[in-house]
Order: sequence, then C-alpha cells, then structure tokens
Amino acid sequence: MNRILSVLLLTVVTVIGFSMYQQQDVGYIKIAFADFEFESSLLVVFAASLLVLFALSIIFNILGSVLKVFAYFGSRRHQRLSEKARQALAQGLIELAEGRFDKAEKILLTQVKHNDNALLAYLGAARAAQQQGAHDRRDKYLRLAHELTPDAETAISLTKAELQLDHEQYEQALATLTLLAERSPKHVYVLKLLARCYLKLSDWRNLNRLIPDIKKHNALSTQEIYPLEVSCWKGMLDDTAKTTNLKALTKLWNDVPRHLKLDADVIQHYASLLIKLESAGEAEQLLRHYLNNQWDETLIQQYAEIDVVSDNKQLETAEGWLQDHQQNAYLLLALGNMCTQRSLWGKARNYYEISISVKAMPENYLRLARLLEEHMGDEQAAQEYYRQGMHLLAGEYADDVLQKISPEFGRQLDAPALKVV
Repeated sequence: MNRILSVLLLTVVTVIGFSMYQQQDVGYIKIAFADFEFESSLLVVFAASLLVLFALSIIFNILGSVLKVFAYFGSRRHQRLSEKARQALAQGLIELAEGRFDKAEKILLTQVKHNDNALLAYLGAARAAQQQGAHDRRDKYLRLAHELTPDAETAISLTKAELQLDHEQYEQALATLTLLAERSPKHVYVLKLLARCYLKLSDWRNLNRLIPDIKKHNALSTQEIYPLEVSCWKGMLDDTAKTTNLKALTKLWNDVPRHLKLDADVIQHYASLLIKLESAGEAEQLLRHYLNNQWDETLIQQYAEIDVVSDNKQLETAEGWLQDHQQNAYLLLALGNMCTQRSLWGKARNYYEISISVKAMPENYLRLARLLEEHMGDEQAAQEYYRQGMHLLAGEYADDVLQKISPEFGRQLDAPALKVV
C-alpha cells in the first residue's frame, strides 16, 4: 500500500511539473505574517521541501541504526545478567540444601533483580536467613517477594508459616495461618499446618473443631489423623480435669468418639484422671469392663493398683481372667501385687514365682524380693532375686563391668545390704 501511494504521488508530481514546464509557469508563493514576508517560486519551495524530507529521512535512519545498536548491546547485557542470575539461583539452592546457609543467602540474592525466578530466590533466601536466626532479614525477603509477585501471596504466606513453626513462633504462625484459612478454607496444606500449630499450642478445642475439615479434605492420612485425635481428646480431658469438676469430666467422656473409647491408651488416661479426682470406683468399673472385652497388659497393671472393691471381689475378678490368660506374666504379676496389698503373702509369692517362670522381668524379680525381705523374712532368697533382677537391668556381664570399674563396689554385689529399689 505504501509503495502504491508513493508511485501515485510521484506520478502526480511529475505530471504537474511537466505541465508547468510546458507552460513555462513555475508558480508563485507568497507568505505574509505581521512584518514577515516570504516570496518564492513554487518550484523552489517544492525542491526545498524535498531536500528537507530527504535530510530528515537520513537523520531518522541514522537514529534508528544507533538505537538498534544500543538495543542489541542492551539485550546482550540483559541476557548475560539473566544467565548469571539463573546460575546464582541454582547454586544458591544447592548451598541451601547442603546446609551452608550464610553462603546460600548471599548467592541467592546475586543479580536477583534480573532473575526470572526472583520469587524462588527470595523464598530461598528467607529460609537461609531463618536457619541463621535472622528473623528480620527473613521477613524482609518475604516482604520483597510479596511486592514482586503479589499473585503468589498464598505461597509466600505458607512459606512464612512454615518458617515460624520451625522456629517455634507458634502465636505468629497461628496468625498467619488463620488469615490463610479465611482466604482458602479448603487448602489442604493450610489445614495440615494449622493442625500442627494447634497441637503445639495445646489448643485442643480448636484442634477438635478442625479435625472434621481435615478428614473431609483428606489433609492427613488415616494413620496421621488417629494419633492426632488421641492427643486432642486426651488434652481436652486433661484441661477439664484441672477444674476438679468430676461431673464435667464425665460429661466430656461421653462425647469422646466411640472408636477412641476402645483405645487402651485413652482408657488408661481417663482412668488416671478419675483416680486423681478421687473417683477410683468409676476407674475400676471402666477398666474391668474394658478388660472383660479386650485384653491389654498395661491396663491390667493399672487395675491391680486400684483397691476399692471389698470382700476380695476385685481380686476374684482378676483371677477370673486367668481362664483365658493363664500364661500371661503381666496378669500373674498384677495378681501378685493385689495379693500383697491384701496381705496374702503366700499366694502373692506363688503368683510372682509363676510370673517369673513365664517371663523373667526386673519388675517381678523386684516385687518378689521385696515380699520375701519385708514380709516373709527370707533375706537370702530376697538378695538372690535382687541380683537376678539387677542382671536383667544391667546385662549379663554386669558383675564383670562393675568389677573393672571398682573392685570394692564389685564385692558389694554379694553383700546382703545391696538392694535394688
């Protein structure tokens, strides 16, 4: 199109010029303005205009060429700086991964303004500063990252929350995560970090309210959620027990999910709280009901420490479990303890000895030794059981090791006065 217009313009000018030449009429132009006057022939003005246009064209071409040269060298410089920035980012991340945090921070910030991945550089520098305990610098890099890429606010805030949690700044992390949760209530990683923060703050109520969302959005696996639930409900039971309000504690226990009421650890914890609140009778009923349906060696030990049922009913209940657990050393040990509490010395000795024959443990050796020494007057047998229990605690070569350390102490192993308590 430009070429056509140029040809048409040149044709028109040529025709007009040729006509003027044939008629010997070169035209006349007069320009007057105030005291200024300019007179000349049309041909001269036309020729002068062409010269001016030609000169301007040359000047613009020269300027364009100069600008192209500057642009070329500027582009090359930008490419070099960008390449250096990319190399600095890669090397800085390597240094960060290898634990050289001071060096990593400096390298990551090299030519960061020319880095196409400046966000990653600032986030990496923030992590490096965190590892050096430089929280002010960490927050500065996070702020610069946000100013550079405001659209990446979620990623930057998550990084900030992670670093705050790692440095045990739980209150600050909670504030950061609360804002994130308001903006992205279904964000899986936000839910996961928020659960971790509540756990660290022992904020059991809020953690309990969060768990349904965690389950709904699969923020944690089943294996991760279960211990979280256990810790949460144990924590709430603890907080309620601190008020010494037994009624409130019992009411909260009724709210505990059924699958947790089948957990021996939770049962043991609740029973301990009942005992502390002087409600051992309820604790005995709780443990007895559980052990009648499910067996747990830890709970039988706890059950043996409770003595609230008269007429040896509690002992008879425990002895009834022998029908299904005749060779259980922990049950036999518990029965020995219960008999000792009731001054049934001979029966207690029998249970302890059977327990040792089933499974030798420091605990049953110790209990039997104490029984023989304190209630049955058999010092010699008691010291032998003390020695055997000590061998289990210290290892088979305890005598040799102690003899090498101190011959005098080694000789004391045979002395009647030595007792393992």
